[in-house]
Amino acid sequence: MIDPEPPTDVQSDALSLDEIRAACDSPLHYIAILHRYLDGGLTGLPVSAQRVFLQLIRETLARGRDRVRITIRALTKKTGLSKETVSNALRQLSSPSVDLVNVVDSGGAHASGQYQVRWYTYQKRTFGKSPHRSRVKVRSMIDQSIEHRLLSLSPEDRATLEQAYLALQPKERFDVEETVKDNLLTLGMVVTKDTFHQYVLYETMRRTMYHHIRRHYPNMFSFDPVSKS
Repeated sequence: MIDPEPPTDVQSDALSLDEIRAACDSPLHYIAILHRYLDGGLTGLPVSAQRVFLQLIRETLARGRDRVRITIRALTKKTGLSKETVSNALRQLSSPSVDLVNVVDSGGAHASGQYQVRWYTYQKRTFGKSPHRSRVKVRSMIDQSIEHRLLSLSPEDRATLEQAYLALQPKERFDVEETVKDNLLTLGMVVTKDTFHQYVLYETMRRTMYHHIRRHYPNMFSFDPVSKS
């Protein structure tokens, strides 16, 4: 069953820029953003569009980036919706009246599409006035995912990090891995074994090389993806 056409406007309380910034690195702030969407603007959208948009948030904001490559088939598996319903939801989310998703590349029958999430704030409608919408735009072409951050390390620092991980005592390694598992569980993320290892390396780096990394890579442990326009 295909949902009806989307509404011409979506209303919610304005999202704080600080909340969106914090959500990129903090599971609790990330969950707070989800609650704001679920209790606010998304209530004006069809259920299928809500489910697809929340999945795209999970693949972008939760991983510190503004866009993701993913197939329609993968979205159907993750949302439990049919291919036709997912495609229709993406059209709704990218329509001028909603404009929460920018389809950078629609992909093909078996090729991944690329979708950019747009962050908006909304003010509640006041009697006799149309709702005011202001854009909170994530800087284009960003990718501050854990994998991308680790790629920015020099070969020497990467080798030092690998050695630091191997030098961890069993109890220390267990603690690092459990911390990563807890964070992923809080975010509701299921990752591959290789991606999990990247997250473990990042946490190891934070614990064992913090001051060196902050001195040579000032933005490694901070992420501010939001600009106002």
